[in-house]
Amino acid sequence: MALRPKRKVGVEPRSFVQRAVDNIKMVLVDSKRKRSQAFTFGCVAAVLTILYVLQAFVFQKSHYAHFLPQTHGHYLTEITTSRPLIFPAIENAPILKDLNLRGLHTLRIDIDGNKKYILKEDHQPTSDKEMKEITDNVEVVKRQYLDHGKMVFRKGSESPEIVVVTMIDYDNYDTTTLISVVQNRVDYAQRHRYGLYVRWAQEFIPTIEEQDLAKSYDYIKPLVIRAAMHAFPKAKYFWFLDQNALIMRTDLSLQNHLLDRKILDLAVMKNVPVIKDSNIKTYNHFVTEKAEIVLPRTNDGEIDASSFIVKSGMYGKAFLDYLGDQLIRGYNWPSLSASMAHALQWHPSFLAKTALVVPRTVASVFDPSKPVTENAAVDDFHYIEGDFVASFDGCKARKSCAEDVATFYQQVQK
Repeated sequence: MALRPKRKVGVEPRSFVQRAVDNIKMVLVDSKRKRSQAFTFGCVAAVLTILYVLQAFVFQKSHYAHFLPQTHGHYLTEITTSRPLIFPAIENAPILKDLNLRGLHTLRIDIDGNKKYILKEDHQPTSDKEMKEITDNVEVVKRQYLDHGKMVFRKGSESPEIVVVTMIDYDNYDTTTLISVVQNRVDYAQRHRYGLYVRWAQEFIPTIEEQDLAKSYDYIKPLVIRAAMHAFPKAKYFWFLDQNALIMRTDLSLQNHLLDRKILDLAVMKNVPVIKDSNIKTYNHFVTEKAEIVLPRTNDGEIDASSFIVKSGMYGKAFLDYLGDQLIRGYNWPSLSASMAHALQWHPSFLAKTALVVPRTVASVFDPSKPVTENAAVDDFHYIEGDFVASFDGCKARKSCAEDVATFYQQVQK
């Protein structure tokens, strides 16, 4: 007789169907638990992987940064300032003129007898304590001159959106004229909370090959703007305005006067030759939002390099670096304007980012043979009362730069 196991008291026998249902529930519950555990472990692994990658990236970046030199301008050691108005002591112009380049910079002579002024990148700025201990006024002026190029706007301060850039020359302009020019920029920048960056042209002589200021003055302009971009790394636009010009309407902001998209779109010259008789024309469907370079086009069909705007973007910086490159700067161009025109005609990427505008937007040319009253015949080139800027292009040939600046500065002050 077969033996049967004893049934436990109180336990009812389960059918095959019930046992199958119980097994399925156990499998489902167990699978859900496993999926939950797998998801949790997966998330933890993903987080740990991301942290490892970030740690490796930061370590690698800091590791390489330890060996790479810090970004700097012409000098290794710089002077930070919270004031957005950077300009030299204009009253020092007569002493600087007497010192001349030989007394301000180091002159080196090679074995062939070639003379060249050099820039000492490791030159340390003079501390306030050291400056107070110097009793020779000429030495104080020299130290101030050499330290001015080390000035940069402090990164922690609120940066201006626009910086006005001007380059002045103490050899060919008297102190009164220079004071009027710089004060004009200071008043305008303060009114609209812009930045200001003014440098002596002579400061850049040691950085170039052709160290004759008369020949190289225009070609230093891209270098000055690039230095301004380094001094104001968070600024958006840089407006270069030559010393032979004055801002006549200090009440007009550059944004509302020109940089506003709708205003700029009206001022842009579309489908016109880049320069007179050129086969290369500006784009008919130019997109103003993408403009990084704003250049006036003169009445003679040339690029006006006395007043122009560059955005601190990839193409704006590349344009300045192109113009400032020794191979380009050292070519026998008739002018900086010709160099700019060459860049636009041979490099479509620059042309696509360049807005050619009528001169009266930022560079109305004063012509003493033409009336300047509001009722005068209006054109797109010459200055009349109410224009934003008066440019004294040609004043050197007329020998009237100081007189023109003095006359128009009085009008601005009224």
